[in-house]
Amino acid sequence: MILRGRILAVEGAMLLARLPRAACADMVRIGTARSALYGRVAAVRDGSVTIAALGSTTGVRVGDRVEFDPCAPRTALGTVLLGRAVDAGGASLDGAPSPAPCRQRSQRSGSAPRPDARVEICCPLWTGVRAIDGLLAIGRGARAGIFGGPGLGKSQLLRRIVRDVQADAVVVALVGERGREAAAWIAQLDARMTICVATGDRSAAERVEAARVAFAQAAALRGRGLDVLLVVDSLARIGAALREGAVARGESAGRGGYPPSVFAELAALVEGAGRTCEGSVTLLATVLSDGDDRDPLSEAARSLLDGHLQLSARRAATGRFPAIDVLGSASRTMAEVVTDEQSEAAARVRAALAWLERTAEARELGILPGEAWAQRVLAHEPALEAFLGQDDQASAPEQTLAQLHELADRLGEAL
Repeated sequence: MILRGRILAVEGAMLLARLPRAACADMVRIGTARSALYGRVAAVRDGSVTIAALGSTTGVRVGDRVEFDPCAPRTALGTVLLGRAVDAGGASLDGAPSPAPCRQRSQRSGSAPRPDARVEICCPLWTGVRAIDGLLAIGRGARAGIFGGPGLGKSQLLRRIVRDVQADAVVVALVGERGREAAAWIAQLDARMTICVATGDRSAAERVEAARVAFAQAAALRGRGLDVLLVVDSLARIGAALREGAVARGESAGRGGYPPSVFAELAALVEGAGRTCEGSVTLLATVLSDGDDRDPLSEAARSLLDGHLQLSARRAATGRFPAIDVLGSASRTMAEVVTDEQSEAAARVRAALAWLERTAEARELGILPGEAWAQRVLAHEPALEAFLGQDDQASAPEQTLAQLHELADRLGEAL
């Protein structure tokens, strides 16, 4: 049965309509004089609903027809989307015909696995980046964030990881990204990738929908037994889109201008990652952060994630890439997925890096340590920088571990 109603008011990207029996998250079709527009029911009130438009509301008028069909076509998910780039509505962005939609009664499935359906995270996800694989190993099914300000190389680091990661499939969500950056990602598209795009000029509802499609696609591939890397660029822009929609619905702003529902919806998305008996979804999300710990979104992201990779403005300014601040980063799953030997070697390297950072100002003033062990640490500083720095070539797991153990053995004598 098709339910019909009428538009009562147009308020920016939000539409007020009379649509009896509609429920939150229902997809609807708005028939305008120019074209059809889709939207999602964002709020239900007595006698009316608020619809978040998945597109421009230009041309929508009071009295336009609204239709809800429980069997409306939806974006097909799974292996059919591998090697494809699509927008929030499933339309093709890679030059090929759009994937054929499917018809289903249920909402798009991307919900988080139940606690009793999750299994232990026990093996690492090899990224090809030495600083990550050696010192900040991420487990398959974990959730990690890349934190840093603009211009520190977040996008370049993500592209390198996507190119070299040892995963069965990669899903990339580009939310609020610039068109130029989106085009560069699409040019990198290969047979194991799915890219979901909603650039910064799209409506807030479209940006959120693109993220939901990406999480649902990753979950669908996990259900087919694949180990999936889900890349989200960026979590901060998803939060901004959620805030825009929440404020438009009339929710009161809380700390930092974010309504409380924003953090609840972010948590619901992030919980979609994880490892089950079928496969795994490992989340790697960027978070635009200027280092201010009082930023509520950055703070919430850190609490939701299993680890964070902090980028260093100082390393980036001196051209040392990837600009990962090892001492300011952490992986909560590393101890569970690496050997005791790697943990010990990584601890030695981090201890040496901590000493070098702690004594940097004194050494710049010409105050050099007199202890023999400190002199030997200084002698290994170039080797430490060589390990952290890396050209465009991927580092195989065995190569990374061999270099790490060799460096740790040399530092072991010094420390």
